[in-house]
Amino acid sequence: MSQPYYTVDNLEAGKSIGFLVKRCGGLMSQLAERRFAAEQVSFTQWMVMANLARFEHLTATALAAETCHDMGALTRIVDDLEGQGLVRRARSERDRRVVEITLTAEGRRHLQAGKRTVVELLNSLVAPFSRQELETLITLMQRMMARLQDAEGQASAPQPQAAPRPRQLAPANAIKRRRSR
Repeated sequence: MSQPYYTVDNLEAGKSIGFLVKRCGGLMSQLAERRFAAEQVSFTQWMVMANLARFEHLTATALAAETCHDMGALTRIVDDLEGQGLVRRARSERDRRVVEITLTAEGRRHLQAGKRTVVELLNSLVAPFSRQELETLITLMQRMMARLQDAEGQASAPQPQAAPRPRQLAPANAIKRRRSR
């Protein structure tokens, strides 16, 4: 794009990618939480379990990053899931200092049950769209997510430090004066 799409003068919520994505995600989560009201787990808990299923073993820090939860909120969610026997915390086999979170067999059963609820919700939301429109939307969202992940990676990458300034050498006669004192 040769000219920036957004300017200070034309930025408005209804056309802001950030606002639209955040608002759609928030509304979708609210609808999903209502649908999960009859389930043993909430939609938020289900999303944590779905991320655990994608990666098998995750540290709390990695899980927080994947689910976009702060550590305090994530700890409460994992505590609740662990209390229900749906997840387990265990020392890593690769590094005993690290605690990883994994799904239990019971957690996998709840994950599958919740998946049916999510499929029904998503299908109801995309019903007005053609298959081509939906595939285009998914492709565009995947591209945006990749762009955001790249931007996040650049933001969290260690920034190169400025090269140390070379020390100024004292003139030879100043060194002689210091030695003679």
